[in-house]
Amino acid sequence: MRITKIESQKKNPSRKNLFVDDGFLIGVSAETLLRFGIRTGDEIGEDKLKALRAAEELQGAKSVALRFLSRRQRTEKEIRDKLREKEFAEEEIQQTIENLRELGFLNDAEFARSYIRHQMAVRPKGTLALKQNLLLLGVKREIIDAALDETFKETSQEEAALDAARKFLRKSRKPTDDPRKTRLKLAAFLGRRGFTWDVVSTVTKNILGHDPSGEKAIDE
Repeated sequence: MRITKIESQKKNPSRKNLFVDDGFLIGVSAETLLRFGIRTGDEIGEDKLKALRAAEELQGAKSVALRFLSRRQRTEKEIRDKLREKEFAEEEIQQTIENLRELGFLNDAEFARSYIRHQMAVRPKGTLALKQNLLLLGVKREIIDAALDETFKETSQEEAALDAARKFLRKSRKPTDDPRKTRLKLAAFLGRRGFTWDVVSTVTKNILGHDPSGEKAIDE
């Protein structure tokens, strides 16, 4: 087969249509065309055509992954799931993952640290909840443990739980609330946030233990 014409696609000029013997053969990106050095008049065999198609599949996978990453930071699992959803082959998916790692666009360790910092800044949670959420996102357990250790070197679980408890009581407690019910509601709230029982118990006693109304503890 001989390339008889190369023309830009009307809706996407960065992609080119290749024709052989005046019939359409394949659409490729300008990057693929340049990499293979294809020009009008060149002969193209089945091996090169197969390589072109493989290169286009990989290029397509990278484009989908980059668009997905542009919205927010992602884990490797999220990228894999997205590409599988788009029905890319495992070979293209794995190569895309490796390319993104090399470029620094995909890093589960950095994702875990960033996720934990963000959660602790906007909606403090305990290590149990943080670990569970990161596991669901596909981050490996050892990476999560390292990120948690690094984060809580500076901020203890008790401090994070105390901050969350104070905010909860300011928003939810009423002057007529029974102290016992307030204590139970606070403990349940901290438990839902993923704090361990030891932390929940300590913080609940500290913030409500000496003053049934909790007002003094909250202001301190």
